[in-house]
Amino acid sequence: RPGAVLDFPLGGGQSIIDALVRGLEKNGGRLMLGTHIKQILVEGGRATGVQLRSGGVIRAHKAVVTNASVWDTQTLLPSGAVSSKDSDKSLSTPETKSFVHLHLGIDATGLPPSEELGIHHLVVNDWDLGVDGPQNVVNISIPTVLDPSLAPEGKHVVHAYTAGNEPYDLWKGLDRASEEYKRLKAERSEVLWKALERVIPDVRKRVEVSMVGTPLTQERFVRRHRGTYGAANLPGQWPGPATAVSGLFACGDSCFPGIGVPAVAASGVIAANTIAPLAKHLDALDVIEEFMAAPGGGYTKYKK
Repeated sequence: RPGAVLDFPLGGGQSIIDALVRGLEKNGGRLMLGTHIKQILVEGGRATGVQLRSGGVIRAHKAVVTNASVWDTQTLLPSGAVSSKDSDKSLSTPETKSFVHLHLGIDATGLPPSEELGIHHLVVNDWDLGVDGPQNVVNISIPTVLDPSLAPEGKHVVHAYTAGNEPYDLWKGLDRASEEYKRLKAERSEVLWKALERVIPDVRKRVEVSMVGTPLTQERFVRRHRGTYGAANLPGQWPGPATAVSGLFACGDSCFPGIGVPAVAASGVIAANTIAPLAKHLDALDVIEEFMAAPGGGYTKYKK
């Protein structure tokens, strides 16, 4: 569509994470890295905290909020915490497919200037196959076009990926140290190289750093059920923050409003608003009103 754009945050995805952490800590929260959850504690029919894999326990003051996927959350609940009907409903949630990622660091010598090279590119191999056709749609991002600080001078960072259309079952059960896995990585990433060559024809000769991510990478490092991008609910079928367990709320890409960073962030706001008392809602509205009315603030900006 003419004029359509994709946003990209200065500083990369880490800048979004940093902003969320600042907000968390500003309001008295604490981020605990490397703290794996073994189980959500449910006592007397209510979620009361979490048990850590290390053996420790964190008790909830008011509620437990999970942003794990709907499928992964079910594996964290103790047996009998929810009815088989509710469990089956959650586990039968339709899922999107996974990804193949190609992360590159390349020499930018002689490439067109940034405004000509462009930051985002979309390659559709066959319009008749649809966006979820296996390896049919490739997204390309060259974030250093917009933010050169992300790479050394004279270099570009490139990320290409199949847009949630990679079947997990092709990879299921493979040993990540095996030759078969390496072969499949090379085979399934070839579509990404070919898409990139439509933007930078000699990209293979420019490569200085190259990493391929697969559905197994997504499953392992992002701890995602089958490496999925998220739920594939139809409009009107996305659940809200409430769950079948009292005191347990959900946010993330299995909840309304859906998948993707903006939607997931919104789901977190919805979960927080659901838990917060009315007085906190009114306080938040006062802060928003003050911001919007400030000189040069949101009100002035949006009025224009």
